[in-house]
Amino acid sequence: MINLFQDREDSFSEYKAAVNRKNDDSNDKKDLLSIEKQMEDCYINYKQHFDSNNLEILKSTRVGQLHKDSLLGLYSSDAAIVKNFRKRYFAQNPQTYNNLCPYCTLSEANTTEHILPKEKYPEYAVDTLNLIPTCSGCNSKKGDSIIDVVSGKKTTINYYTDKLPHEQYLYVDFEVSSNNIKAVYHLENHDNKINVEMYSLIERHFSKFDLLNRFNLKAIQEISELRNLYVVEDFSNEAEYNAFAAKQIRKMKMDMPQLGYNHWKVILYLSAATSDVFKKYILSLSS
Repeated sequence: MINLFQDREDSFSEYKAAVNRKNDDSNDKKDLLSIEKQMEDCYINYKQHFDSNNLEILKSTRVGQLHKDSLLGLYSSDAAIVKNFRKRYFAQNPQTYNNLCPYCTLSEANTTEHILPKEKYPEYAVDTLNLIPTCSGCNSKKGDSIIDVVSGKKTTINYYTDKLPHEQYLYVDFEVSSNNIKAVYHLENHDNKINVEMYSLIERHFSKFDLLNRFNLKAIQEISELRNLYVVEDFSNEAEYNAFAAKQIRKMKMDMPQLGYNHWKVILYLSAATSDVFKKYILSLSS
């Protein structure tokens, strides 16, 4: 998981261009042109909350509800504003995240998600600062809820505005049973190195998208490749193993800036390279 670059285009200019692309005789276009000044105020308000990183307290507006159908009519996966946004987004963010869902880092970003849900906030249906490419699974899991009922805080990390920590919070334990090895993920804030508010947000995000269970399932597919990476070295002693593991640690640390300091695969391979359980398992296969 990494922080992402926000869209560089002026979001209200993009909105006006989308309105102007509508058929001149359409009722929707006439309706939208009649509220242009009110919509400009909405976009200014959104940007202020975006910059302050408190979108979750932004209230839906009367103009949005009164003109909901016309505003939602601007949005579709095939709409030029969405297609152009996605092109810019993937071009200005790391290639490691090209068409990859930032919420889970597991699946193809085959949908475009709204940070503030478009049904409740139709005024921001095509605000490019309110859009983020995600997978359909995460889009469905997020739903229209933005506030956690227990904590009263937002449920989802905003990858544009929430500064992600470089400290590790995602961990893997290895378990061996019947000559098979399994990886189990968990979250932990060692020595409270991560700000308590941020760590709580990470926990809510992981819960919202069921990430630990999804990472555990992904690890089942990945563990064979990880095991073979070590087995093929055919270690004759522990010193050889340690030297190879040290190389893996260096590689993972090189991958971190691009993939994320707590990316599921980085943590899986880094944990393997530092785990006594994994070492014992691999050396038993080599003996």
